[in-house]
Amino acid sequence: MEKNMGERNPKNIGCIEAGILENALVIIAVLDPKGKILAWNRAAETITGYSKQEVIGTATIWRHLYPDKAYRDTVNARLAEILAAKDYFENFETTIHTRSGVTHVILWNTKEIEHEGVRRVIAVGQDITPLRELDSFRESIIENANVLITVLDRHGRVVMWNTAAEEITGYLRTEAIGRDEIWKQLYPDKDYRNTVTRQIKEVISTRQQFVNFETHVTTNTGEKKIISWNTRQIAFGGGMNVISIGIDITDQRNAEETLLAYMTEMAMRIKQPVEIIRDNLIDVAGLIRKNQITPDETAMLLDGQVRNATQVAANVLEFQKAILERNRSIPEAYRKFLEGA
Repeated sequence: MEKNMGERNPKNIGCIEAGILENALVIIAVLDPKGKILAWNRAAETITGYSKQEVIGTATIWRHLYPDKAYRDTVNARLAEILAAKDYFENFETTIHTRSGVTHVILWNTKEIEHEGVRRVIAVGQDITPLRELDSFRESIIENANVLITVLDRHGRVVMWNTAAEEITGYLRTEAIGRDEIWKQLYPDKDYRNTVTRQIKEVISTRQQFVNFETHVTTNTGEKKIISWNTRQIAFGGGMNVISIGIDITDQRNAEETLLAYMTEMAMRIKQPVEIIRDNLIDVAGLIRKNQITPDETAMLLDGQVRNATQVAANVLEFQKAILERNRSIPEAYRKFLEGA
């Protein structure tokens, strides 16, 4: 039995290898030293749209896959640079144009082999278009988010700085990425910066993240803003990093302070007139109990208190309108209350 298996193995193995190469879900091409195609598997046909009958024995396929000369020259120059240092390349990413005009992102890996004294190159191309589209979609979400999004490495250096981060802080990504000095710029006061840093370290040491952590930052133009931070550790770029999301709550806090000032001032404004109305009503009630006042006199005194109360209500309404007109960022629930909805 062992003898029979030994006699069949070389042939069987050759068939199995050929079947694997032909049915692999990645482009597999075998090239001679001049780039001429010697083998072109089924996935290569499916992905590129070019059949093996069209490409085998020629090197023109590369002009079809890279029709733009400038881009093709760039790819060739990069390949020459890589191959000058080693006789293979790995994870080399290019964009090809298929026969139907659709673009695909291909991740290439090559290996040089020698068979019967003849050198060949096996090129394996993985279609990573869906992955790149997903990456692009994620990047689009991050870039178009209206909150500050930044990713920090374990040394506190900025790895990512989105458009909202630029708009909120006034610092461009070119000024932030790869550096940690941005935090000194956002927190120029050393004592306050040390306080914030200490608080962050205390929170992270126990919870590995922090939620709704408010700090005051100074923008590139010197404007003060209040940022509510949320962070979480993530795997990014081959290591553990921290993603920080900052929400600009400056308008919200200003609106809350305005409401607090409104309530304080309104309490002071209505305290005295309300006390006067109260005292007058107490006097009227006392006179009525002692039968020292006629109904007409009672009605006249009560009418006076109604006028006083009406004036107080008008003053409150006028003040409410002034608050609403001056502060557009007041939360909807408070706005409805002030409008009397």
